[in-house]
Amino acid sequence: FQDSMYPDDWISYHVGGGLDFSEYVTFFTLRMYPARYNAEGHHIEFIDQIMVTVTYQPPEEPILQDVDVYDLLIIAPEIYHDELTSLCEHKERFGVKTRLVGVSEAIDQMFWEGRDDAEKIKYFIKRSIEEWGISHVLLVGGLKGQSKTWDLPVRYSHVVPPTEQEYAEQSFISDLYYADIYDSLGEFSSWDSNNDDFFADWNEEYKEEMDLYPDVYLGRIPCRNEKEVRIMVDKIINYETDSSDDSWFNNLVLVAGDSYPDASGFNEGELISEKAIEVMPGFNPLKVYASIDDINRRTVNKAMNQGAGFAYFCGHGSPASWSTHFPPDGSTWTTGYNLKDMLPLRNGYKLPITVVGGCHNGQFDVGLFNLLEGIKEYGIKEYFFAEPYRFFYNEWVPNSWAWLLTSKPNGGAIATIANTGLGTHGEDDSDFNGIADYLEVLDGWLELRFLQLYGEDGKSDLGENHGQTMTEYIHRFRDDEEKMDTKMVQQWELFGDPSLRISGYY
Repeated sequence: FQDSMYPDDWISYHVGGGLDFSEYVTFFTLRMYPARYNAEGHHIEFIDQIMVTVTYQPPEEPILQDVDVYDLLIIAPEIYHDELTSLCEHKERFGVKTRLVGVSEAIDQMFWEGRDDAEKIKYFIKRSIEEWGISHVLLVGGLKGQSKTWDLPVRYSHVVPPTEQEYAEQSFISDLYYADIYDSLGEFSSWDSNNDDFFADWNEEYKEEMDLYPDVYLGRIPCRNEKEVRIMVDKIINYETDSSDDSWFNNLVLVAGDSYPDASGFNEGELISEKAIEVMPGFNPLKVYASIDDINRRTVNKAMNQGAGFAYFCGHGSPASWSTHFPPDGSTWTTGYNLKDMLPLRNGYKLPITVVGGCHNGQFDVGLFNLLEGIKEYGIKEYFFAEPYRFFYNEWVPNSWAWLLTSKPNGGAIATIANTGLGTHGEDDSDFNGIADYLEVLDGWLELRFLQLYGEDGKSDLGENHGQTMTEYIHRFRDDEEKMDTKMVQQWELFGDPSLRISGYY
């Protein structure tokens, strides 16, 4: 133990700039600690009251002008523009002023700004906010087919929690980079405060200055080819305009089991699913619980084929699979739901917004090329038969779990929220309040709050709900010493149209 007080001061705070239900604001979050503990000396200090004086100096002129030229910016490779034209026309019909811009055009227009293509695109989004007033950004494109070349580049975060997760993951994709445009002073949030061209770096030696609050509501459909673009455009248009029987929308598919063999004996996945039912009043729960039956192709597809407004998978994942454990011991695996199990899924246009709790289900830099690169880097023995067993990371599959579910023809999901990196839920009951930490912190808090924004708060803008969830998470949990909470929001990817009207316009 260290001979010092924890926390080290009576108060702490952070400031930031971003959107709060579509309004640009400066955030000031204050934490007060009326009791502090010294572990070495075994004593507690406490105070009766705290007085804090906050001084705010407003800018002489507004940081952002009130402009309203476009609402939605779509950035896509020029090869996809023909397929996206009908989506733009559809959005305009419903009052969403839309601008389609090519990736090359965005990069070329920022020739005087940005060190690489990703930063140039981020600067283009900044200019689009300031000159057009855009609030939503849809990125279209990912890897080209099964190659290593990006149609639309990604930024990797290097926030590395050293001991809090199963292993120290060195990097993961973060599209929050494109959404976090400004810091608390209205300056450009570069995620590279020491200008070493190594972005989002936070390890034992250095911590990057990152605001994290979204300044636009952003999603990506990482299409690898024109066919996937056509599928997504068709899904979005039909979802927002189909006025036929939509009773299926009131279904809520819940897929869960006993996530951890923790000392408290909680059946975490099913507990959080029951809480999801509470925050989604009026929805009909379709339970695919490990306490009832195995979780497999048959049980999941039977529920999904009925159609649902929302689906919630809460357990463990990889780019290729999702699974959980049977209760009561939380150690025996269910069969799970893998990429091949989606092939017979036939829910047609009865498409849910899917939230998946699990590791790497949204890791969309996978591809067959990773098989050859892995063997080259680790050798056949360490790739297949010895630590680190990289073959079993499933980074060689042709598509990630979340994106395949979203882009699947004849069914699947209309949008999916998933982790691009190593996800984490809470374990046990560390604050002894009788509630599993699984529901109260980390991924669990994000997942429940997102569902609650529609279920109880009635918010129907998909991108706003995704962004607002991250904003409120940062308010509640961000700490200058906590890498985990930074990673939680950075890796929480929206695969889908951020301007989507939940349940459609009719």
